[in-house]
Amino acid sequence: MDTLFSIHQIEAQPLGMVGEQAYHLSLMAQKGYPVIPTVVIIATRFRNFLETIHWLQPLFADLPSSSLRLNLKDSQQLQSIARQIRQTIQHAELPEAWLTELQSAIAQFPVLSNPPAVILRPSIFIQDFEATTDELSRLLEPQICWTDQQSLGAGLKALWAELFRARNLVYWQSAKLELHQIQFAVMMQPIGDAIASGSLQPHSMNWELTATRGLETAIARGEASPEIYQIQGDQMRLQQAGRQTVSYQIQAGKEEPLARLTIHEAASILQPPQQFALLSLAQTLHTPAVLEWQFYPSQLYITQVHDRDPIVNQLPSPQPAENTLSSGLAAAPGVAIAPAYVLTDLHLPEFSLPEGSILVTPMILPSWVPFLKSAAAIVSEQGGMTSHGAILARELGIPAVVGATDATQRIHTGDLILVNGDTGGVERTTQPQAVTKPISSSSRWNLNATSLMLNLSQTDSIERSIDLEIDGVGLLRSELLLGGKLNAQLSDQIQHFTRSFAPRPVFYRSLDLRSHEFQSAAEANPMLGMHGTLSYLQNSESFDFELAALKQAVDAGCSNLRLILPFVRTVEEFIFCRRRIEQAGLLDLPTWIMAEVPSVLFLLPDYVRAGVQGICIGTSDLTQLILAVDRDHSAMAKSFDESHPAVLAAIAQLIQTAHQLNIPCTISTQAALTPKFVDCLIESGIDAISVNLSAVETANREIARAEQRLMLRKIRDRKSI
Repeated sequence: MDTLFSIHQIEAQPLGMVGEQAYHLSLMAQKGYPVIPTVVIIATRFRNFLETIHWLQPLFADLPSSSLRLNLKDSQQLQSIARQIRQTIQHAELPEAWLTELQSAIAQFPVLSNPPAVILRPSIFIQDFEATTDELSRLLEPQICWTDQQSLGAGLKALWAELFRARNLVYWQSAKLELHQIQFAVMMQPIGDAIASGSLQPHSMNWELTATRGLETAIARGEASPEIYQIQGDQMRLQQAGRQTVSYQIQAGKEEPLARLTIHEAASILQPPQQFALLSLAQTLHTPAVLEWQFYPSQLYITQVHDRDPIVNQLPSPQPAENTLSSGLAAAPGVAIAPAYVLTDLHLPEFSLPEGSILVTPMILPSWVPFLKSAAAIVSEQGGMTSHGAILARELGIPAVVGATDATQRIHTGDLILVNGDTGGVERTTQPQAVTKPISSSSRWNLNATSLMLNLSQTDSIERSIDLEIDGVGLLRSELLLGGKLNAQLSDQIQHFTRSFAPRPVFYRSLDLRSHEFQSAAEANPMLGMHGTLSYLQNSESFDFELAALKQAVDAGCSNLRLILPFVRTVEEFIFCRRRIEQAGLLDLPTWIMAEVPSVLFLLPDYVRAGVQGICIGTSDLTQLILAVDRDHSAMAKSFDESHPAVLAAIAQLIQTAHQLNIPCTISTQAALTPKFVDCLIESGIDAISVNLSAVETANREIARAEQRLMLRKIRDRKSI
């Protein structure tokens, strides 16, 4: 079976064998455009190579067909696994016949450097994947090598190993990709001392041209901002000056062909002859594709073709507002308002980025991906739309602006700033606000007037629940979340929840250890035993531990976090907890109580005077205490009824009293949502209902039915959505 094809031969080959990037390039070649000579190494080579490797670690034994499931929050583990896989690939042997075949193909290339060098680029096809593969391809850094067999083999293995960098493992696990879906072909092209390189992409009836000195590596690595030109008809004008102090070229006499050179900026990257050639190319194009090009002394070449532009609106606003600090390219959509974290030392192997802050830096390094996940947004002084920073921001769903000149000089750590990834603006602001992420057009939202929330306890549930028709997390149970975790680990988990559901609120219920649920706390009468806030009075160590974790989360920007105190028996218990909260520096953290003990029916005004800001009715405990029925006693199961008239009357009284006191009232229930139960809640004016994950669909339906019935009966206007 042939495994090498020239760009003119691949039209008849299956798309999965040659990849989308090679396919699009071949279409341009067929139309007579100046495509650089290209040879495609089909995807089966990569698959066959992986199957020949003897993996020492059992985890990787079935790598070609396995599904790696990694903890993306554990950056050290992620980087360790990535390093092991890549090192094993790079130390494996390639058949000499393969390398000889590559050399024969290279002999047909034009010589663009002396000695000749080639660039190996990825060409990806992903089975059953609706999105474009361009973003994944751009995350795989091309390899430049000399044309001897040893260099060719090392370059090819290095490119294949790119798929397993930590940042790329994050991408394909986040995208729910299996390795067997990824067909990895390689494009091999000659490369040399380019005068300039860049891209050409359509914008409505115009074309946008970007240009950088030398090879495109400076842009891909975020080390330069390109010149940007606008082409309209037969006119070409400079839209934005570039910023570049380093250039990449092929340099003889070195083990590695690619050399990083310090340069002094000239008046313009493109001289009139190059401008004319690129203008002529743009005038002949009749395609929405994005082209990448290289200019050599004797020839303009198209090197890559992308089927569409990843972001349509890239240019900064031409009329910045008065409070604009900087502007650049709109690299990843969305808006964020958060404190800035300015990082200018690019040599740090790792750093601690405060959760929910906006990273402002001269450039984004690919190795930073484990730390970027905690950023609310990214601002980079250098880089273009195809830089690693821009690509990673889009894949992680983080708003980003790149090419923001002097951002690190104009912005200081702690400044509250707004980053608009839709327009490219960076502004000073005084109004804190959560991250606004782009919402898929296929997303559906709860249109009921009554909010619907979730009861959760495990981070594993986030992925299944984040896109549901819910308005937040009404009860985050600390008992199951906490386990034996250290303070930092608990804070990380809390931040994971709050970031995932932002700007929707997350209500963290502090520890409520009961002896029948945890063996280490045995006692005679667990239902009325030492638990809830009364246990904090006896020993506040665990509560203080939780408060410290909450403080870390709040300091990291988790403004949607709320605290609920469990099983509060007396106002004095709440006052004690309130003092501990104040001592922990959390006086501004909204603090609620669980309305579970019947005494709250009579003491709610006193609780509010003491500082309670809201209540969440816990139906399980309230029911068993009103009816004197042990919910965990099998013989009493039939008597445990959350829809009992006495329980419904108590719930209605709590809702009405809360509203009279101008505080919100929600309810958390484990019970089946019967029409009778939901009607009581809606008629009484409950603000939100919090249910388990499995009950969301039923709850939405029952809430909608109850609201419609109430409207018809009372003939009142529906609440505005």
